[in-house]
Amino acid sequence: MRSLEKCVEDIINSKNIAIFCHTAPDADTLASAVALKKIIKQNIDIETNPKQIDIFVDAEEIGDINQAIIKGVNINQQTVEKYDLAISVDAASLSRLGKWQELFTSTINTINIDHHQSNTQFAKNNLVLKTSSTCEAIYMLSKIKNLTMSDDVLNLLYSGIITDTNNLTQGVITVNTHKVIAEMMLRHINIDALKTHFFQNNPKSKAYLLQKALGSLRFLASDRIAFMKITKQDLQDAEASFDDSVGIVNHGIDIKGVDIAILAIKQEDNSYYVSLRGKNGIDVSRIAKEFGGGGHDSMAAFQYNGLLTELNPLLTKACKEELALHPREELGENLFFGDDDEISNDKKEENNSENDK
Repeated sequence: MRSLEKCVEDIINSKNIAIFCHTAPDADTLASAVALKKIIKQNIDIETNPKQIDIFVDAEEIGDINQAIIKGVNINQQTVEKYDLAISVDAASLSRLGKWQELFTSTINTINIDHHQSNTQFAKNNLVLKTSSTCEAIYMLSKIKNLTMSDDVLNLLYSGIITDTNNLTQGVITVNTHKVIAEMMLRHINIDALKTHFFQNNPKSKAYLLQKALGSLRFLASDRIAFMKITKQDLQDAEASFDDSVGIVNHGIDIKGVDIAILAIKQEDNSYYVSLRGKNGIDVSRIAKEFGGGGHDSMAAFQYNGLLTELNPLLTKACKEELALHPREELGENLFFGDDDEISNDKKEENNSENDK
């Protein structure tokens, strides 16, 4: 993998490195950034090859749950005028870097590490892997180069994997994903504690915000589309932040018969962050691309500057066109009991008949 060799070479030869997360940061982008910084520090002799590594993320605030990822790590502190190397993690396009785009593009050498199939390959060196998360991609790239990964690094990378897949229920989950987790388990990472932290540690504000979102729930296209919205007033009433909205869209896709779930969140600048989920073969990334966004088959998002009343008919049309490619199919009765059981029963009946003779 020549591109990986060039990335490693650039990291070794760069004295000042900037790592960039995407806007509206989730656990995967934050954990990727912090883990990558630690991996570099742990695998290079900083006495003979000292490095300054700074992390940037365009976010007004980061919620308590994800704040734990960057605890003790300085964020958005530009310590040098110009960086030798800029690394983007978990951003599908340059625009996802927000206000830090110019700092990224002003750097001579740039690297893009990501897992989104809609990635626009915006860096000079692009490492876009088909993995569950960018954290899994970083794990794989580090393993290929036989790099040391400490236990705290593995805790970070595991966090990105489980949160980006909603605890291994969504997204791109491959045999390799399970293999990576198995390897991490052999290192005795804090699996139970991490799952509790990310999935059973929600503040009351999130529960109140979920109540608001579910109150707006409506169905379209013969109930194949579930739509929810969160207004600025909802956020204020629930005393919630944008981070509290993470995962709420999953409540829509979990409903029987729903193939596309939509959650539109109005932000401070009056734009909408629209999160999409799909199942049963529906590719919501194609829908997101129509509006300048991207993601995976079953998980995608985009930003919309305009009125929701203007977006609704356009988005509904795009969703219905995707649904038309996948006529509804009911799950068979033999989801858990297949042909083997039927053959076995047939043989038993034949044997009984022979015995009767």
